[in-house]
Amino acid sequence: MAWFKKLSRYTLLTILLAVILTLGIAVNTPVKVQAQTGFESLSSKIPEQWEFEEATRSGAFVPMYMQGGDARCNCIQDSERSLVALVPASGIGTTMAEYPTFVWYVPRSTAPTVEFVLRDASNEKIYSLKYALTQEGGASAHGLMSLTLPASANISPLEIGQDYRWELVLVCSLEDHSSDVISEGGIRRVQPDSTLVSRIQQVTSPERVALYADARLWYDTLATLMELRRDHPNDKSLAEAWNKLLNSVGLGVISDKRTN
Repeated sequence: MAWFKKLSRYTLLTILLAVILTLGIAVNTPVKVQAQTGFESLSSKIPEQWEFEEATRSGAFVPMYMQGGDARCNCIQDSERSLVALVPASGIGTTMAEYPTFVWYVPRSTAPTVEFVLRDASNEKIYSLKYALTQEGGASAHGLMSLTLPASANISPLEIGQDYRWELVLVCSLEDHSSDVISEGGIRRVQPDSTLVSRIQQVTSPERVALYADARLWYDTLATLMELRRDHPNDKSLAEAWNKLLNSVGLGVISDKRTN
């Protein structure tokens, strides 16, 4: 009988240990899975429509695209894509940022430089910057480029409720600017409600994308999602969300290999 009791205790301890180990595995496994699939539902958060009511008000910004002469034949080497300012179809998008990020696409070309210019509602130049496109061996840089308006450049933050215009100039020839290719977009800084501001400060980057998108903050959504794509270039879920974002404003799939 004593032998039976010892055996029973041993058996009981063995079973108890097995149960504890099993429960430990069951508790830990979902955490690992969740960490690997954090971007899966992000695509569903990207809206189909980015326009906002005030975008069509009288006197609102009208976007412009212009190329001089035979610029596409003499300068741009991409037959399907030209210089593109990444903005909604109306030409104007919103932001809550004092110093927002602008994104544009530069096609394959022989252009030596591309210039970014930001203007206020009075058409006064606020900030400009030139990028050299010619690389070693004579090849021209192309793809997506981005610029975050630098607070360190003694620029005042964008005013809430004001419209601004940003221009891109693809300089095809330093001697003859009649062949320059120009694209532009509009931006308006809006005042978000205090609840959104508080939530933005407490959540992860993918959750911020969802909150920005729900509030139709185009520039903030674009910049945050672009940063995620840079940090996780091989994530298929992020690629799907990125392509949906571009398709939602009629831009189609754009390579995002190059960012600045």
